[in-house]
Amino acid sequence: MKQRYVSIMGDSISTYAGYNPQGYSVFYDENNQKRNGLRSVYDTWWAKVNQYLFAYICVNNSYSGSMVTGLKFPSASSTERIKTLHKQMARPDIILIYIGCNDFGRGVKVRNNLRGVHTSDNFFDCYTYMLKGIKAFYPSAHIVCGTLMRSYIKDKINWVFPENFAGEKFSDFNVAIREATHVEKCSLADLESLNYRYETLDGTHPTVQGHAMLAQAWVECLRKERIV
Repeated sequence: MKQRYVSIMGDSISTYAGYNPQGYSVFYDENNQKRNGLRSVYDTWWAKVNQYLFAYICVNNSYSGSMVTGLKFPSASSTERIKTLHKQMARPDIILIYIGCNDFGRGVKVRNNLRGVHTSDNFFDCYTYMLKGIKAFYPSAHIVCGTLMRSYIKDKINWVFPENFAGEKFSDFNVAIREATHVEKCSLADLESLNYRYETLDGTHPTVQGHAMLAQAWVECLRKERIV
């Protein structure tokens, strides 16, 4: 059987020191690995999903703090990010996309509300542009887009997930991901629909248990939709 390769497009949630392109900003450095209970890269959600797929990691193109919105690096819709999902000796058969939390957290507009006009200052247009670019550069790859999951903070029972920020709803970002995925005819892993929450210490970055929950959600969606 032909060996398959998986690439990831993501933000800080999917970083891990030594497993991202050189020079990329990484959240899970040695200190944050220990703080969050990660003992090895195999504790990350994407490594667990990759094991489920019986594949090799091609490129983990995840950059801490990056958004989808905006066409300049390190935005996921930038040419530099779109065209670096492969290695010299391998191109991805599967591309997993899990990004958008920073767009919500920085108050980016979900849509521009200008009918028929596409701009680089809103999430939906940029997510669609990102998918167009990835499809064009990796035409044989199976692209799977994940909706965003809600989190909770360990041992803080009174913490409430921020459903609205800067006038935009968290759920609307997932509506935009679903629509962009449909428009560009990519596969959808609708993680939000499972109503799981993953554990964090700060409201954003998964602990080892949080990564396990993210991985479980991904695998459930991949199985349910018979994806890849």
